Amino acid sequence: MKRLLPILIAMLLVACSSEDYETGHGRWSFMRADFADVYTDGEASMVSAMTDDGDSLLFAKGVRPAWVQTPDSCYRALLYYNKVEGRADVQSVASVLVPKVRLRQDDKDPFVDDPVKVVGAWMSANGRYINLDLELMTGRDDGQAVTQKVGVECDTIVTDEAGRRHVRLSLYHDQNNSPQYYSSEVYVSIPVGRMPVVLRKQDEVDITINTYDGTWTRTFVI
Repeated sequence: MKRLLPILIAMLLVACSSEDYETGHGRWSFMRADFADVYTDGEASMVSAMTDDGDSLLFAKGVRPAWVQTPDSCYRALLYYNKVEGRADVQSVASVLVPKVRLRQDDKDPFVDDPVKVVGAWMSANGRYINLDLELMTGRDDGQAVTQKVGVECDTIVTDEAGRRHVRLSLYHDQNNSPQYYSSEVYVSIPVGRMPVVLRKQDEVDITINTYDGTWTRTFVI
């Protein structure tokens, strides 16, 4: 299914010295965390970024996570960095899924909405993305991690009497029989500019997600 972004969940463990926190001048003392569009150079190293707050960042040195493969391209990511002499000293880069929004009527496969946990949802400051912070339950079966699938589908597009468009989205999630032993955080950025219809000011986007506590819905005004 081309509309889906498969993800292989892995746990990342970070060890930090307590001494850094006690002195207040450790490696993480002034670290920022920002969602951003990150750009690669000709060797597929991440070298610069534009944050959702509109800050242009030039990296102190190139960064090449294992999941970055394409040179001269743009990736969506969550950056953890320190500002050092006007440049971004990047400490960590987390991948953010950017699913292609497809019309439900164009999908020949069954829609699957296995439950997830919603940690947060917000519109980016630049209005370009609807960001989701999710937790997927996962685990290993016989020592092997199972691939889950996450995507977004457009259920309906309705125009009201005032001419405002109302786009209704649903989160696709295929647990794929993955064991549910522990949670893993996953970030999703839905691009407002790549909806099945061109949106204007005051149009609305509804996103519905099946959670372990029932149906979750949030409305965003463009």
